[in-house]
Amino acid sequence: MAEFENPYAEESPFVQAHFDCLDCGGKLWEYAVQRRMVCEDCRAVFATGDVFEAQT
Repeated sequence: MAEFENPYAEESPFVQAHFDCLDCGGKLWEYAVQRRMVCEDCRAVFATGDVFEAQT
């Protein structure tokens, strides 16, 4: 099996989003690969589109 370096394996897939949780008001982190956001406090998961709609 060939070996190779995966630069993404060493980086966190989560990026801090500038939105508040729809349930508790905590800070959301975006997992862009799945287009989901996760609250750092209550761990609720939201679709990115739903968060955008609620914030506008």
